[in-house]
Amino acid sequence: MIPEQVAPPGQLQIWPGRFAGRVVLVTGAGGGLGSEAAARLRAEGACVVATDVTAPAGGPPDTGEFLGLDVTDPDQWERVVRHAKNRFGRLDGALFCHGVQGPEVPVKDVPLEGWNRTLEINLTGCFYGLQAVIPHMHAAGYGRIAMLASIAGREGNENMSAYSVSKAGLIALAKSAAKETASAGISINCVAPSMFATPLLKDLSPERNAALLDRVPMRRVGYPAEFAALAAWLLSPECSYMTGQTLDLSGGRNTA
Repeated sequence: MIPEQVAPPGQLQIWPGRFAGRVVLVTGAGGGLGSEAAARLRAEGACVVATDVTAPAGGPPDTGEFLGLDVTDPDQWERVVRHAKNRFGRLDGALFCHGVQGPEVPVKDVPLEGWNRTLEINLTGCFYGLQAVIPHMHAAGYGRIAMLASIAGREGNENMSAYSVSKAGLIALAKSAAKETASAGISINCVAPSMFATPLLKDLSPERNAALLDRVPMRRVGYPAEFAALAAWLLSPECSYMTGQTLDLSGGRNTA
């Protein structure tokens, strides 16, 4: 059973003013992890340009600006980044939090359309995003980029080959791009969650949920607020001597 609450046990510290004067672009801001991260960034003083393919049900979240963005369209990426620069005069950070689960079937049964679509959104969508934001950060001599990977990209989940491959590719993309941009004051890192209490998790079968939870030593799902706290640090000035890394946020799953 997946809990409905979005807050972890205990209280996570908010740091008001940490992002004062800074502008951060967030994709997937209509989803469980993206919306929580965008809200935290705004609470800590950021000007947030939140995006998703469509506005979430009930209207845009309380995260500042909300723009439509199809991450598979490089022209739309350019439009969104240009809007951020024209509106705020700068772009300090980007959180790529979009993604789809993809086909949940054995590799022999994965339809080519489902395979291509999963990689197009999860991996190529971030490739387009890097191409859009890096030139502006390079010119400024500063930038923080965080991307949503997955523990599946490290281990490979059975019956989720397209998703696993897309996230493994994202981890490699972060390493490559980080080496190219480190001397320009830009850091590029990933977060690799396992099970989190989001609507996306509810798309999995009960059997899949039970099997995945059994692999988590903490024996619970993660909460969006926990993801948001780590993402905020990766996007902050305090993340000053780390790039090209993928941080596990998995309740201890990847401890072997």
